[in-house]
Amino acid sequence: MKKVLMLTLVLLLGFSNLVFAAPSESEVIASFKSYVDKEVKKALVSYETNNEMIFIIDRPQPPDWLKPPFWRRVHFTLNGEYDVDLRKNDSLIRPYIGILKIYKVNYYEDFSSKEAAEQCVSPKYRDTKHYTFSIAYQEDKWVVTKVELQYNGELKTNSIYDVLKIEPKVGYLH
Repeated sequence: MKKVLMLTLVLLLGFSNLVFAAPSESEVIASFKSYVDKEVKKALVSYETNNEMIFIIDRPQPPDWLKPPFWRRVHFTLNGEYDVDLRKNDSLIRPYIGILKIYKVNYYEDFSSKEAAEQCVSPKYRDTKHYTFSIAYQEDKWVVTKVELQYNGELKTNSIYDVLKIEPKVGYLH
């Protein structure tokens, strides 16, 4: 009877490793790529409509710009191409860390009147924002742990989509 009980316990322990096994490295890589792709595609959809704004600026700006008040036309774009990297981590809580680097590009031009801004089809100046997302694999899901905007430092967020989507500013004139 003891042998049967011991054999049963050994078999249960052996099969429990199969049932509760951590995902394979290839599954984690596929999961990371899928997560990032889904979030970036969701953000890209937000640029399909309402991706331009015309608004008035009534405060002084850096040299060589028009004196206020002036009108600015901005065309928002998100580069659908991005770089990802994934590495193993020594942490038991976050065994994998992923990095996403992506660019958000806004084209803009300033005008002395709203009418002139409305007639502009292709603004000539470019403002590129370079984002770096740190994403951890934790509790079987991907979690944004840090977002850095080049030259502006760290941003408070927990979502790729929330950072990259278009979000027209309240109070601006369209």
